[in-house]
Amino acid sequence: MSLVRGSLDQTSLPSLLRPLIRERRTGVLRLNRGAVTKTIYVSGGRLIFATSTDPDDRLGEMLLAKGVITYRALEESVLAIKVGKRQGTILVESGAIRSRDLISGVTEQVQEIVYSVFRWDMGSFEFVEGDLPSREVIVLRMSTGDLLMEGIRRIQAWSRIRGGVGALDQRYALSHDYRTLLAGLVLEKHELSLVATLVGEATVEEICAANDLSDFVVCRTIWGLWAAGVLDKIPEDRRVEGVAASPVMETSPDKGRVASVGREIDLFNELHRLVFDLVNYQLRDAARGFFESALAQIRSEWGSVFEGVAIDGAGSLDAVALRRNIVMGEIGAYSRGLGRLLEIESAQAKSALGEKKAAIIQDGLIALREQQMQKASGR
Repeated sequence: MSLVRGSLDQTSLPSLLRPLIRERRTGVLRLNRGAVTKTIYVSGGRLIFATSTDPDDRLGEMLLAKGVITYRALEESVLAIKVGKRQGTILVESGAIRSRDLISGVTEQVQEIVYSVFRWDMGSFEFVEGDLPSREVIVLRMSTGDLLMEGIRRIQAWSRIRGGVGALDQRYALSHDYRTLLAGLVLEKHELSLVATLVGEATVEEICAANDLSDFVVCRTIWGLWAAGVLDKIPEDRRVEGVAASPVMETSPDKGRVASVGREIDLFNELHRLVFDLVNYQLRDAARGFFESALAQIRSEWGSVFEGVAIDGAGSLDAVALRRNIVMGEIGAYSRGLGRLLEIESAQAKSALGEKKAAIIQDGLIALREQQMQKASGR
């Protein structure tokens, strides 16, 4: 068995948990603040259970607060705890809750215990590596990554977020296994969009500049994604010379233009809105069928990129859905799928509108691409 002790004044729960999770460690993490001890059980890098000596963290108190049980049922369960039974078992036996609701209740209780410790900025910790005490632990199926993300989402103190994310020049990059980790996470739209904008290494300041939300939210999201293992911090001595520094300024060597996922989608949508406006002007009510046909064909060829992607009333493809599909798939191939959609629509335009009107659309696309190239090159 190995033992690690320290102070929460000097570190944070995400910083404690990340190496345990990434290295698939097994053991017991005890956190103390005053008279309260909260214990997190880690098995093979997964958070599987947690307990607390704080009476307000007990299952009965949580169920009372939610209106699930009565004051009397709570009091009777508290008295029965003293004879050695688990509170959940007592509540089921008394008929206060149903047996099928017990596991979901315990899972929520454990999650709230874990979330509460994310807010601790003082106290002590002790991690004892080794086999878990099987009599104490109920193994629950919880997403460790989601626990970490939600715990950090609940932090409102900028001093904590600043300490977690680092300075403006702290660099981040996607971890080698970020796709696998993303598959197990339930991310909010802005969190997924942030992942999609990252190409190569980028500083905190550059990531903030590339995202529309407040720097407060972006920094908290970076911290959460780092804690969940999706992002890696790049130490000073491991930064690679020549790697793109900005998520919005990496240049594609063969096209000479911006290659960031988010920027590429914006550029594509600018082109697509031109096609959309011209086709709608010519076909009016029939335009909807035109674009539905194009989407059906592109999904048959590039389903991984276009699954669940719709076209809005202004002619833009759903950028969030596109980013999600691109991040979960092969980032390097997505631009070919976007280009193929324009080819399909151009071919359909020739059939539906005739060669002359289709040529107008092509000329418009060529002119707009040239404008985009000039903007990207700074001319």
